[in-house]
Amino acid sequence: MTPMRGVEQQESVAYQRSGAPRSQRLPAGELGRKAVHAGMGLFALLLPWLTSFQAALCAVAAFLFNWQILPRILGHRFRTARQGSGDAGVLLYPVVVLVLILSFRHRLELAAFGWGVLAFGDALAGVVGQRWGRRPLPWNQEKTWEGFAAFVVGGLVGAASLAAWYGAVRDEAARDPAAVVSSLAFWCAWGLVPCLLAGLLESLPHGLDDNVLPPLAAPVLGVLGGGEVGWVSEGDLWLGLLVNCLCALVALGSKVLQPSGVAAAWVLGVATWSAVGWRGFLLLLAFLLAGLAVTFVGFSTKKARGVAEPRQGRRGATQVLAKGGVLLLLALQGLAMGSWQGAVVQWAVVATLAAAWADTWASELGKLWGRKAYLLPALRVVPPGTAGGVSAVGLGAALLGALLATALGVALGLVTLGWWAGAVVVAAFAATVAESLLALGPAAGHAGRNVAVTLFPLILLVAAVGGAL
Repeated sequence: MTPMRGVEQQESVAYQRSGAPRSQRLPAGELGRKAVHAGMGLFALLLPWLTSFQAALCAVAAFLFNWQILPRILGHRFRTARQGSGDAGVLLYPVVVLVLILSFRHRLELAAFGWGVLAFGDALAGVVGQRWGRRPLPWNQEKTWEGFAAFVVGGLVGAASLAAWYGAVRDEAARDPAAVVSSLAFWCAWGLVPCLLAGLLESLPHGLDDNVLPPLAAPVLGVLGGGEVGWVSEGDLWLGLLVNCLCALVALGSKVLQPSGVAAAWVLGVATWSAVGWRGFLLLLAFLLAGLAVTFVGFSTKKARGVAEPRQGRRGATQVLAKGGVLLLLALQGLAMGSWQGAVVQWAVVATLAAAWADTWASELGKLWGRKAYLLPALRVVPPGTAGGVSAVGLGAALLGALLATALGVALGLVTLGWWAGAVVVAAFAATVAESLLALGPAAGHAGRNVAVTLFPLILLVAAVGGAL
């Protein structure tokens, strides 16, 4: 038996080096579970004939069925031999559909798009990743590039098909074959960047079930990814490149960021300037400077307590993109759709940066000056700097950061003073509190939580207006 085991190990190494696909058996029952998961997406075909209220009632009925009736029929809720398989996903599925319907109650085609991401992206990623996945993602060794690609492709095609179907049923003029093809092509182009974000969220360990954020993020990013104001001039683009290059040289010379962090900040700055203009870039620059300031304030004290940022506070590309990745994708979505400097994009920029500002200040100032920290919701006392811990100082700093970012956004004309500015502050502060709850999850990662905290206010604000943007 020992020689045979050695031969098998050699063959395994040879397979890995050859790059040939290696098929693995799916856990017992997993293929059936994924088939049901995808099949539930076909119920989205009924959305064109339902009001948002009727669709919401159907989602509630589906939850009650999965909760009370399904286990009486099967004896379980589609458990499989896969480690971690359980009831949570089956119960969350109709809840996420309900949230989609309520969030996009005025535009159910966007709810259909998110439902397609949930149904087809997740199912295909699970099958492909478990059976053929062999190249782990750098940010999550438990997920693979094969599964990531399957999620993006499956989610995009399924979501675009459901959205195009909704339009064809609701509009008689859209039922012509050429119009259907054109509509499907539009939704595929519209949803490419949002589905990339959804795939990233599905693979990031952020503390939430991977059925929750991806289907919500995709239509939110898509609907925020463009406006009707006009194009950035060629002169503005060259000015943006020059300013960003000068900022990068200053950052390299002062060594406040690692070289990878400087490169990531340069890409983020150029994309923001191109999509939103110099006003959006100024708000981004203000956030970066404010974040660096609180990072280095009391750094020796934080280091002595063991809660200081690693590498002497010099953040790299991972840290920069964790807080700015949603903004980068939002800018890229606006550029891809050819609608730059739109009013919707502008307030979305303020919301993401207000949440990032609030979270950074809460973390850095809370662990410096906070005397006591508490884990929500039990309010158990923990040392300041504990992941997920909140303090009075931290919460005050979060609120102040959200207020400053929004006030600067108002001064720059990115968001209007009044109800909308107040909503941005509340959403950014709520996102910071929610991030502390994510840290309680056993698989929560710091980068994943940072991405989530900048996405939460966008979801909250789009849901507040029912997707009518």
